[in-house]
Amino acid sequence: MSFTQSLPAYLKTSEVSMLKKLFKKGQTAAEAVWNSKYYLPFLLLTEFIAVFCDAALECMYFYVFLCVLFMIFSDDLLSIIPTVMFTLLTSVSYYKDFSVLTQYMWYAIVPFALALLFNLIYYRRKIVFGKLIYPYIAVSAALIIGGVGVISADDYFEPIGLYYTLGLGLGQFVLYLIFRSRLENECSYDRVERVARILYTGGLLFVVVVLGFYIQNLDKFIEKGGVLFFKQRNFVTSVFLMVIPMICILVRRSNLYLIGTVLMYIAMIMTGSRSGLLFGSFLLLVCLAYIYIKNKKHRRFYNWLFGVSIVVIAVLAIALLPQLYAARIENAAVGDKTRLEFIKLGVENFLAHPIFGIGIANMKDVGIFKAYVPGSLMFYHNAVIQVISSMGLVGVAAYGWMLFSRLKMLWIGRKRKRIAVFALSYIGIGLMSMTNPGIFCPFPEAGLLTLMFAIEEKEEEKYKMEEEK
Repeated sequence: MSFTQSLPAYLKTSEVSMLKKLFKKGQTAAEAVWNSKYYLPFLLLTEFIAVFCDAALECMYFYVFLCVLFMIFSDDLLSIIPTVMFTLLTSVSYYKDFSVLTQYMWYAIVPFALALLFNLIYYRRKIVFGKLIYPYIAVSAALIIGGVGVISADDYFEPIGLYYTLGLGLGQFVLYLIFRSRLENECSYDRVERVARILYTGGLLFVVVVLGFYIQNLDKFIEKGGVLFFKQRNFVTSVFLMVIPMICILVRRSNLYLIGTVLMYIAMIMTGSRSGLLFGSFLLLVCLAYIYIKNKKHRRFYNWLFGVSIVVIAVLAIALLPQLYAARIENAAVGDKTRLEFIKLGVENFLAHPIFGIGIANMKDVGIFKAYVPGSLMFYHNAVIQVISSMGLVGVAAYGWMLFSRLKMLWIGRKRKRIAVFALSYIGIGLMSMTNPGIFCPFPEAGLLTLMFAIEEKEEEKYKMEEEK
């Protein structure tokens, strides 16, 4: 059914014609904006203004407004990824207590849900069941039945508990179906490169957030002489570790993208995340090695650039890093002890309830988590422990199946350079998940992984079809 056919019969022909023209103009405008090279920089500029004008909530509403417009006027659901992602990233301003957003979120959720419903109906497509459909079903089931007979009804049906239970399972399953179905649409651009640009811009957004934090606390930084306490450091670092590998794709367009990647790395260090310092340094070196090996055209330039960079980094690391991380190193023993307690507790929960675990939303152990953030769950800061404690052997089987299926896809697509880069993002967030929540954050982390693997699956199908021609 077309847009005009769905209109009431009493509307005159002229009115129908006018509405049809307006709708067509809206579609044309949405496509033009989405394909404009200035769109993502504009969103980044909006974030910059929001950070330095203390207008995070207003910025989030603006992103949702744009998102609603795209869902109404575009059948390309990839067009809403930037605004959805940036809304979630901007919410980091409320990291100390996410629950304060509950009084505002319905003003965004209701129009978003209605626009999404319109999009799914008006631009409906045949449902495509991809290769990961059964692993997603398994994970959804493991999360839903996790903790059966153990978790209290209050914890299980708590809104935040349902968000994680459904957001990590059923929500990702539905998201995967939508992505796989809509990826069948023809488009005039390279999806892999467009996603790389979106993620890269998301990384720059967090550079702005970290910069704003230090400008606002410049006196404290000068007085302390080291990294400041940045509560959302691990969430920010998780995103950095997913987006830094995008440089391997974008550098083919211009070496100037290296500047933004360096800024992301510096911002990651300034968050004070030890995981970021360790895993981020490793991942950046791997990405630079990949760029050096694959881009033979600029090998001479890279020889000069990397040589100078190594010397500068070595000098700065020796001269500044010990001072910057002095407090973090002093407090490391306390943090490591807490993480060991998490592991011990998780193992005990598994041994006591080996089949279904205690449930992802179970809050019985929250008392030992001194840095608990209201509006989040009890995270064990280790993906393996999180699975065995929350879902038991059922969870091990489900997440093991998902991991095997994804690694298999990455292995099959390893010779496709652009697709292989997604493996680096998966490694980055995987490493972070060994010391922090990581993949157990439904959005943006888990959602972005779902998007990446849906695109990878589609790209592999296209590659095989081209080979058969």
